[in-house]
Amino acid sequence: MKLIRHSRPVSRDIFTDIFDDFFGRDFLTSTTKLAPAVDIVEEKDKYVVKADLPGLKQDDIKIELTDNVLSISGERKNERSEEDKSKKYYYYERIYGSFERKFILPNDADVEKIKAKYENGVLMIDIQKKESKKPKEIKVE
Repeated sequence: MKLIRHSRPVSRDIFTDIFDDFFGRDFLTSTTKLAPAVDIVEEKDKYVVKADLPGLKQDDIKIELTDNVLSISGERKNERSEEDKSKKYYYYERIYGSFERKFILPNDADVEKIKAKYENGVLMIDIQKKESKKPKEIKVE
């Protein structure tokens, strides 16, 4: 599975290089500031994508598949209101706004059997692998 990275500077290390070599270099870029952390795990029969999306409602998350590219997008709405003068913010660090993460699915991904669930601020997407075709044995006469 190839990760489509965001264009933001990151410190490079051997693990980043290995990750990039395995999943490929940037395919598309994005300028969003809000980019949820994602884990991708390959199991024997499926790929699992876990995305941290704390504070979002299930209705705020959109998952699409277009031309073998899986897209996770959504929006974290700002709770702060300029009209509300009763609150005084001392520190404002949480990021609000729209986000989008894209992943190129591997050839053995069964796009008809993708399932997603959202629980406790974590989106989990199961991408089943296609059943491997056994080679046809040809009898020598």
